[in-house]
Amino acid sequence: FARNVNSNNMVAWEGDNFRYLVSKHEKRWKNGENYWLAANPNEAEEIIDSEWGINGAWFLPDDNQAIPATVKRTVRQWSGSRADEDYLIVEYTVTNFLRRDPLNGVYLMFSWALSPNHRGWRLTNPNLTDGARNTIGKWQPDEWLISTYAGDYTSSPGIDETFDPYDFVTYDPVNDRNVITNEFVAPGFVGIKFLEIPADTNGVSKINGFAWSTGAPSQDSGPFENVLGLDDKYDAMADPSLLTRAFTNDSDPQMGDGRLYANFSLGPFNIPRRDSIKIVLAEFVGGVPFEKTRGNQLSVAEIKAAGDSAVQYLSDRVSFNYENNYRVPMPPPAPDFSVTPVTVAGELGNIIRFSNAPELVPDPHQGVADLAGYRIYRSSFLPFGPWEQIAEIPKGDPQFFNSDSQAYGFTDDNVALGFGYYYAVTSFDTGHDAWAINPAVAVPPLESSIFANRSKTSFQTTLSPSQSDISNVQVVPNPFYRSSGFSEPGRERDIQFVFLPQRCTIRILTVRGDLVKTIRHDNPNSGVAVWNQISDFGQYVKSGMYFYVIENDNGDVERGKFAIVN
Repeated sequence: FARNVNSNNMVAWEGDNFRYLVSKHEKRWKNGENYWLAANPNEAEEIIDSEWGINGAWFLPDDNQAIPATVKRTVRQWSGSRADEDYLIVEYTVTNFLRRDPLNGVYLMFSWALSPNHRGWRLTNPNLTDGARNTIGKWQPDEWLISTYAGDYTSSPGIDETFDPYDFVTYDPVNDRNVITNEFVAPGFVGIKFLEIPADTNGVSKINGFAWSTGAPSQDSGPFENVLGLDDKYDAMADPSLLTRAFTNDSDPQMGDGRLYANFSLGPFNIPRRDSIKIVLAEFVGGVPFEKTRGNQLSVAEIKAAGDSAVQYLSDRVSFNYENNYRVPMPPPAPDFSVTPVTVAGELGNIIRFSNAPELVPDPHQGVADLAGYRIYRSSFLPFGPWEQIAEIPKGDPQFFNSDSQAYGFTDDNVALGFGYYYAVTSFDTGHDAWAINPAVAVPPLESSIFANRSKTSFQTTLSPSQSDISNVQVVPNPFYRSSGFSEPGRERDIQFVFLPQRCTIRILTVRGDLVKTIRHDNPNSGVAVWNQISDFGQYVKSGMYFYVIENDNGDVERGKFAIVN
């Protein structure tokens, strides 16, 4: 398909160069109006509507490759709830737009290239082509469900790649040693579940046929690679076992030895003129949280058990969602928050502040405000984790709540100078004995998603600037030896100048007196300046001894030296 969309999200592409065109692809709520179900409690928080079909300018009446049909796709997600953030529900509506004739003998094929382990494959097999070959799949026909995970690559005997274990080596400058941290970099399980299939020509709603297939190791061209001609393609869509390198047994030797595809055949359908059929399916990802994958906390068997449990939970959850017409219980909304440094001289800490506004928002289904408290999470590594909970604050707790400002404040003082931290604040309730939508359903305690409001850039822990005194300025680490010790990727070379005034100029020179770098520090909130060892000429500096000259607004000058060993 080809499209050219202007600023109003309308298709502007015309002509006969493309058989199909996308006529619509847009968010239903363009500015997040339905977050926390604020606009429509009977719909998903996020909906993306798409439509595509044959290009009328290209259409030829006798061309049997051009199907006279349009497709509407509606993708729904509930991104604000930890209970429902890990899946999408996708609805396809296929319409026969012919005015007189039916479309008979229609087969639909859904084919997924499955890779729950792209990052893991690239790390553990850097010399092989993209497209992870160690994906293992499980087909559960009674539930219309498949699930996949990163298993053992069968072409590398003697090495178990299950969940893609990888050793990350970092340098600890405090203890002058390398630290090896093991991580299972592909612990997730990917699943697909069909929720609604229309009746076929025999009046039966079913998956007509299913087959796995694998791509060729050298050049993967997909399941139809050697399926030539329209008749052969039609036959393969009716019977997926005719696809290239197809197999139907989960224990087939091809499993775990090539990029894996899942191929579903639906049909045959007879679609009357101006009529439609609808297919609904869910796509999901689950497994152990990131923080459990590092440092050999869990065994392969434990990760596998957790993944299987997540697949079952998500399978049940998407069914529950669909059976209740795209309605699920929702947690209270998460608050917006800010992070600022502690401003008391000599003290180190990050202050997280947020208002009590979510406490005034009624549950979209229950009709009453039910927020019970807040949880604060922190990651010192990446914006997606690993997360650790650092506080739980009950609603209205006087230790943290200021009744005058109607806001909460929490000081995270377990931080290190110069380190960057990502934060998230969630809201939680205590559940309900009966759900207003379906009183037979009890609602468990729910919590908002960490990713609903987590910070996307790290907050660098800093010290308040001194008044103007520069006599206490220090360089850390000094000497710099191989690594700064910062855990965030990309900060391995950072050197800090601390105890600075609000404004000053730092000049870094070689032992010969050549000017390497000039840093103009001007920050009313920070007495720390960071240098990444890149000179004013855009090059990394070499190992050696360096001198610094710091001058404040009063003309006072402080000199010192530091060493770099890379």
